[in-house]
Amino acid sequence: MRGIASGTARGMAGGIVVALFTSSAVVLAACSGSDDQGEPPPASPPATTPGQPDPTPTEGTEVTLRGTISRGVEPNCLVLTTGGREYLLLEGGPEVRPGAEVVVHGTLRPGMATTCMQGTPLVVDDADLVEGGST
Repeated sequence: MRGIASGTARGMAGGIVVALFTSSAVVLAACSGSDDQGEPPPASPPATTPGQPDPTPTEGTEVTLRGTISRGVEPNCLVLTTGGREYLLLEGGPEVRPGAEVVVHGTLRPGMATTCMQGTPLVVDDADLVEGGST
């Protein structure tokens, strides 16, 4: 009886080894095969597209922007949206009101703490309504 049990155990162990070897070979073959036939991988797009504004505004940078003003998510906050970016308008005159299309000139203050928590803070030096824009 001892010989039969030993043979069965050896047979099972051998079957397990064969199964593991076969599984490993299949996995390695799947990982190594590629259909690109030596072509280089596609180039990744640049971090910023030409013509887009700098993704990280610099403290003290003077800018002139054109866009439409809307109410911010917090009370008494006005946001200028332009080029897919938002700017929190600070110290604006009577032209700076929700719905107005304006050209503003001012200084970026990204490090300034505000209660608005929306957009890059922009201290407005001058704001002009755009002719034909909404009022």
